[in-house]
Amino acid sequence: MLSPQKTGRLITSKAAKMNSRRGPVHFRYDEPAPDYKVNVEYLGRLEIAVSGRFSGKVYRFSPTRPVQQVDPRDAFYLLASRRFGVAS
Repeated sequence: MLSPQKTGRLITSKAAKMNSRRGPVHFRYDEPAPDYKVNVEYLGRLEIAVSGRFSGKVYRFSPTRPVQQVDPRDAFYLLASRRFGVAS
Protein backbone atom coordinates (compact mmCIF):
# COMPACT_ATOMS: atom_id res chain seq x y z
CA MET A 1 0.00 0.00 0.00
CA LEU A 2 1.29 3.48 -0.81
CA SER A 3 1.67 5.94 1.98
CA PRO A 4 0.69 9.61 1.47
CA GLN A 5 4.37 10.63 1.56
CA LYS A 6 5.22 8.36 -1.39
CA THR A 7 2.55 9.51 -3.85
CA GLY A 8 3.84 11.33 -6.93
CA ARG A 9 2.77 14.79 -7.92
CA LEU A 10 0.43 15.26 -10.86
CA ILE A 11 1.86 16.84 -13.96
CA THR A 12 -0.14 19.72 -15.37
CA SER A 13 -0.45 20.36 -19.09
CA LYS A 14 1.89 23.36 -18.76
CA ALA A 15 4.53 21.28 -16.99
CA ALA A 16 4.28 18.64 -19.72
CA LYS A 17 4.52 21.44 -22.35
CA MET A 18 1.21 20.42 -23.90
CA ASN A 19 -1.20 22.80 -25.53
CA SER A 20 -4.43 22.45 -23.58
CA ARG A 21 -6.40 24.48 -26.14
CA ARG A 22 -6.47 21.72 -28.71
CA GLY A 23 -9.80 19.99 -29.09
CA PRO A 24 -10.46 16.34 -29.80
CA VAL A 25 -9.17 14.85 -33.03
CA HIS A 26 -11.89 14.18 -35.61
CA PHE A 27 -11.40 11.92 -38.60
CA ARG A 28 -13.14 12.70 -41.84
CA TYR A 29 -14.00 10.16 -44.50
CA ASP A 30 -14.06 11.71 -47.95
CA GLU A 31 -14.69 8.42 -49.69
CA PRO A 32 -18.25 7.11 -49.94
CA ALA A 33 -19.09 4.23 -47.62
CA PRO A 34 -18.54 0.83 -49.25
CA ASP A 35 -21.54 -1.34 -50.02
CA TYR A 36 -20.34 -4.09 -47.68
CA LYS A 37 -22.93 -5.46 -45.29
CA VAL A 38 -22.65 -7.80 -42.32
CA ASN A 39 -25.46 -10.17 -41.37
CA VAL A 40 -26.14 -9.53 -37.69
CA GLU A 41 -28.55 -11.62 -35.62
CA TYR A 42 -30.41 -10.26 -32.60
CA LEU A 43 -30.22 -12.75 -29.72
CA GLY A 44 -33.05 -11.28 -27.63
CA ARG A 45 -36.72 -12.19 -27.43
CA LEU A 46 -38.37 -8.78 -27.77
CA GLU A 47 -38.65 -6.34 -30.65
CA ILE A 48 -35.91 -3.71 -30.65
CA ALA A 49 -34.94 -0.70 -32.75
CA VAL A 50 -31.27 0.31 -32.68
CA SER A 51 -29.73 3.41 -34.18
CA GLY A 52 -26.39 2.73 -35.86
CA ARG A 53 -23.70 4.51 -33.92
CA PHE A 54 -21.68 5.35 -37.01
CA SER A 55 -24.19 5.62 -39.84
CA GLY A 56 -27.22 6.79 -37.85
CA LYS A 57 -29.43 4.28 -39.67
CA VAL A 58 -32.20 2.66 -37.61
CA TYR A 59 -32.16 -1.15 -37.57
CA ARG A 60 -35.31 -2.95 -36.40
CA PHE A 61 -34.95 -6.47 -35.04
CA SER A 62 -37.78 -8.77 -33.91
CA PRO A 63 -38.23 -12.46 -33.12
CA THR A 64 -39.74 -12.96 -36.58
CA ARG A 65 -36.91 -11.00 -38.27
CA PRO A 66 -33.80 -11.44 -36.09
CA VAL A 67 -31.23 -11.15 -38.93
CA GLN A 68 -30.51 -7.81 -40.60
CA GLN A 69 -27.85 -6.61 -42.99
CA VAL A 70 -25.89 -3.95 -41.12
CA ASP A 71 -23.16 -1.50 -42.06
CA PRO A 72 -19.88 -3.04 -40.82
CA ARG A 73 -19.02 0.14 -38.92
CA ASP A 74 -22.28 -0.15 -36.98
CA ALA A 75 -21.91 -3.92 -36.61
CA PHE A 76 -18.80 -3.43 -34.49
CA TYR A 77 -20.81 -1.63 -31.80
CA LEU A 78 -23.78 -4.00 -32.02
CA LEU A 79 -21.60 -7.08 -31.61
CA ALA A 80 -19.75 -5.50 -28.69
CA SER A 81 -23.05 -5.23 -26.79
CA ARG A 82 -23.34 -9.05 -26.68
CA ARG A 83 -27.03 -8.84 -27.60
CA PHE A 84 -26.14 -9.61 -31.20
CA GLY A 85 -24.17 -12.25 -33.04
CA VAL A 86 -22.82 -12.77 -36.55
CA ALA A 87 -25.32 -14.65 -38.70
CA SER A 88 -24.20 -16.93 -41.49
